[in-house]
Amino acid sequence: ALQVTPVALERAQQHQQKTSQEDTVVTSLCTDEEAIDACVQFASHHRILVEPACGAALAVLYSERLRTQLLESNSVLQQYPKAPVVVEVCGGSGVNVDLMSMWKDEYLTSSSN
Repeated sequence: ALQVTPVALERAQQHQQKTSQEDTVVTSLCTDEEAIDACVQFASHHRILVEPACGAALAVLYSERLRTQLLESNSVLQQYPKAPVVVEVCGGSGVNVDLMSMWKDEYLTSSSN
């Protein structure tokens, strides 16, 4: 799916409410292109198809812009350089090779023009 569902937002809000003051949750926004590119790269690296909503989470690992913004330039994360970075990978039931190819053509081919 190309949009975050209400269920996903509810889960994120529940997680935020459960998070203690000691925990740090860092958030950011990615472009559609970054999300699709992350899906394509993840599929290539791990042979697992995921939807763009998951690609948005993976984008921090694959996008130079987001990686710099969140992992290298974030003062909170710099305080804990060996802290784990957790990215939840889910959401492959609504994607197939044809959809992935269509998204790649629509979002990645047109962005390079």
